[in-house]
Amino acid sequence: MSKNIVLLGAGYGGISFLNTVLPHIPPDVRITVIDRLPHHTIKPEYYALASGSLNENKVKAAFPVHSQVDYIQDEIEEIQISFHKVICKQQEVRFDQLIVALGCVDNHFNVPWAEEYTESIQSFSKAMKTRAKIDNLPPASRVVIIGGGLSGVEFSSDLSEQHRELNITLLERSEEVLSTLPDRIHKYVRQYLDDHGVEVLTNVSVTMVDDKAVYYGPDRTALPYDVCVWTAGIMPNPLSNPLLAYSNADRMNRIVVKENYELPYYNDIFVVGDCASSEFAPSAQLAHIQGKQLGEYFISVWKGHEYRPEPIKLKGVLGYLGKKTGFGLVNDNILLGKVPNVIKSGVLWMHKHHMG
Repeated sequence: MSKNIVLLGAGYGGISFLNTVLPHIPPDVRITVIDRLPHHTIKPEYYALASGSLNENKVKAAFPVHSQVDYIQDEIEEIQISFHKVICKQQEVRFDQLIVALGCVDNHFNVPWAEEYTESIQSFSKAMKTRAKIDNLPPASRVVIIGGGLSGVEFSSDLSEQHRELNITLLERSEEVLSTLPDRIHKYVRQYLDDHGVEVLTNVSVTMVDDKAVYYGPDRTALPYDVCVWTAGIMPNPLSNPLLAYSNADRMNRIVVKENYELPYYNDIFVVGDCASSEFAPSAQLAHIQGKQLGEYFISVWKGHEYRPEPIKLKGVLGYLGKKTGFGLVNDNILLGKVPNVIKSGVLWMHKHHMG
């Protein structure tokens, strides 16, 4: 009887696992991949979907084809660990081994009505919905973006380039946008945003959002908007929460896993990507490495070898500012201007065109 490995999520972590193990799958193993989409998508470019600078086909990549891999397009509703099955909207799928690579969702930090009234760029469908709302705005409308991290900066800069007729305001609760990066990057990015008409408000703590305005500060200052987009934080997909009964959560509520990404107190269930605890912040780069390492673990078990993962070393951070310039911190070297833009474009191109 074949052993069925069920992979939940075909994002960076899931696809990296899949591409790693495909040449080595034993004849008695089948892999079932469940995802809401019929293709892999390049999530770091969702902001460009929402801004309108990229056609939706540009962020799609075909799934790798293998005779022992099945793909199910469905909405996952529940993981039933004790029954070894996944409940989807249209069917139930049993598993012998389970890999959870479900990614993240927006974290609204309990800001009243933020989830109800803000748009998102966290998923393909939500980015497309945001795009449709922005495309229907009349000139001089105001778009408010909450969150001045990488996603907020890339989205606001690209939006200003694509829609010069809009008023764009970026809100950040820290003293500066991209607060975890060096000062030279702060200043360069802030100058770019200023030069391109993006209003940046820092030290702003959002207290409430309704259908007409964002409220911030102790006096609940009102900032009216026509479209409001949330880019202020993420958290693990709540579908992964049942796994916490067999592990612990880190400070970001990610699931603590063993060296081989297995749950500490339950065999044959593994977690990679934004749901898995790590010393590093969630990113596509980190999910890709974790997926590859998990694939190497499975191969080592299949071949009877010892599993020896190498320490994770991230290459750095790269960000776009529109279509011609960017910023980056690579191996502690600060990159500004055209070079980081070209490097990031090359990295994303390689990922899309080498899916297996």
